[in-house]
Amino acid sequence: MLMTPHSTDVTKLRAELVGYLQRKGQPLDDAEDLVQEAFARFHRAGHRANDIDARPLLFAISKNLLKDQWKATNRERARGAWLDADAMTAAWETTPSDAPSADRHSIARQDLAGVAEAIRALPPRCRDAFLLHRFEDLSYRQIAERLGVSVSMVEKHLAEALKRLKAARET
Repeated sequence: MLMTPHSTDVTKLRAELVGYLQRKGQPLDDAEDLVQEAFARFHRAGHRANDIDARPLLFAISKNLLKDQWKATNRERARGAWLDADAMTAAWETTPSDAPSADRHSIARQDLAGVAEAIRALPPRCRDAFLLHRFEDLSYRQIAERLGVSVSMVEKHLAEALKRLKAARET
């Protein structure tokens, strides 16, 4: 396969996402599966890998998939604690699907698009600080070093980002 600069970027991003999920405790195979699902959802929502917000959106989707997997695992553990194997099978067959309805899926897609637009609208330094803090889990000091500003300036950028994002959500 011919590697273009774009496909190299996607390959690098994919490796970063897998590494992130592994740092969150996922085995390699599970991390790769979650990243594949994240890319699928990202593309189904109409996003492109070369969009400016592709990286943070993919991290957010991956993080949400990880939370969903954790919740499902804990639900199964809770069920297993008080149900025997036969009762568990019967409960599984009669339990409504956890899959979101088409309406909820559409609303979630619109919400994601709105958040992405609000993030894009942030001033560049403010957006950079927000993305580094929320999606790369960097501390204020690490962000300050990366952006070449003071920790106080990072705090101001993040406060401004949160204020603008909250205002955008309320509209």
